[in-house]
Order: sequence, then C-alpha cells, then structure tokens
Amino acid sequence: MMLSHLQFSTPRLDVAALSSGSKTSDNLAKELAALLTPAVKQHLPPDIQSVNDAQSAAVWLQQALTESTFLAVTERDSQSLAGFILLYEETNTEGLLDLRLGYVVTERLQGKGLASEMLQGLVNWCQQSGKVSTLSGGAEENNLASVRVLEKNGFVRDGESINGTVFLTRTF
Repeated sequence: MMLSHLQFSTPRLDVAALSSGSKTSDNLAKELAALLTPAVKQHLPPDIQSVNDAQSAAVWLQQALTESTFLAVTERDSQSLAGFILLYEETNTEGLLDLRLGYVVTERLQGKGLASEMLQGLVNWCQQSGKVSTLSGGAEENNLASVRVLEKNGFVRDGESINGTVFLTRTF
C-alpha cells in the first residue's frame, strides 16, 4: 500500500502513517483513549464511540489499521498526540487513488487552526505525490467548524447533504 510510508510536516505538526504490521504501543493506545473525549467523539462514527480506555482504543486501532491508513498527528512542541487522520483508499480507472478521509483533533487544541493545518499538509502531500485523483470527506452539517476546515482547504460540496451529513471533495 503506497500510503504506508506517508509522512509530512507542517509548521506545528508532524504526521506519519502507522503501518498495519506495527504493534500498537501501549502509549499510543493511552494517548488515543485520552484524546477521544465525549466532546471529541460527538461527531464521530458509531465504531469509535465505544473507545473509553487504552484497551478499547487498542482494539479500535487494530481494526482501523485493517481497513484504512492511520496517520498519527503529533504536536511538534510537546511530542504528544494532537489528533489523527484516517485514509481509505480506492484505485480508480486511471490507476490513481481516490481517498476518503476522517480526522480528529484533540479537544484542548480545537479552535487553534490545527485541523486546517494538518489538512493543508495532506492536500500538499496529495498534490506532490501525483498519485491522488480525489480526496473526500464528510461532516455532520451541524459541525460547521469541520465543514469550514474542508472548504478552506479547497474541498467542494458534492451536492445535498445525506442524512445530515455533508460530503465534500477536493480534486487534483
């Protein structure tokens, strides 16, 4: 999988893919459990709602690694987990990747521009790779901050919202 070596940096963040074969460190599971507070989880899919301690975080992460690429987003100053990006890839008819993404920023860093910064870094990586056709994501239509982050990074709405979710795509 080409995304297993994906990594990039932004002014405040270091982002790197975890490989599916890598053993989940206890420390990462603990950081993930701490990051996934009720406020952070409120807009996330059902499968992540059950994460409430290091053990459930490790189980969720192992499952996520079987179906997606997990990008750990680390705050450069503190070296602590600031958030993560999940990428789901499909190869299109031209042999390019269509990526779907989900992302999370820890509660204490929300509202500081980190989501925009990490997505800008991902958009730049996609452009430079020459292997990505589209990058798309969804957000609950009442999660205006998330919709705004996507729009700010060049994502365009795919049409009407479906069951309260807005879908947006960035084409390269």
